[in-house]
Amino acid sequence: MLKRRFFFIAGALLLVSIIAIGSLHLLPLENFLLIQQKPEQAPQKVYDYYIIIDEQTGNHLMAVPLVVGIGDEVLSEDNKLYRVVRVEENQAYARFVRDVILDNK
Repeated sequence: MLKRRFFFIAGALLLVSIIAIGSLHLLPLENFLLIQQKPEQAPQKVYDYYIIIDEQTGNHLMAVPLVVGIGDEVLSEDNKLYRVVRVEENQAYARFVRDVILDNK
């Protein structure tokens, strides 16, 4: 009786193992083994100049002959610091960050 139970359990484990190993090909293992890369962003078209615009008021802050990107900071002529939050074609929209106090020595 003990021998019969042992063969039954061993057979059941063998059957489960065969089914498990046989179904491994159905799992997408390449997702577990490969590092996913970020999709590349489309390169930004380069213009001769960029107009920087205040996001809230729509006022033109300045025009610069440099490539402008998100995160760039701009100090206006009235000592206000802005950070570029979006770029559309040759227009960069900047958000006010803070007033800057410059020491005159």
